[in-house]
Amino acid sequence: MTPKGTCLESVKIAIDTGYRHIDGAFVYYNEHEVGQAIREKIAEGKIKREDIFYCGKLWNTCHPPELVRPTLEKTLKILQLDYVDLYIIELPMAFKLPVHVENSTLAR
Repeated sequence: MTPKGTCLESVKIAIDTGYRHIDGAFVYYNEHEVGQAIREKIAEGKIKREDIFYCGKLWNTCHPPELVRPTLEKTLKILQLDYVDLYIIELPMAFKLPVHVENSTLAR
């Protein structure tokens, strides 16, 4: 985790210097700042959304098929973007949540 605002400024500077591929994940706890930076640069007219290639990641506890779409939708809501360009499984592995965890908010 980075101090509040650090990621926001870093992404804005990266976009200003030509970066167009942004890698993110829910577990980085900075998707809100990444999304804000992208939206601000779009509003400034520096880029269009289609200029950015955003890669998001599905965390291990969200591999069950019924959790994939809700998890992606949560990512989009946090980013405040309409889409991600690539959504991959972070650390693909066989993983099953224990029954006591499946129903907790930690698993979502």
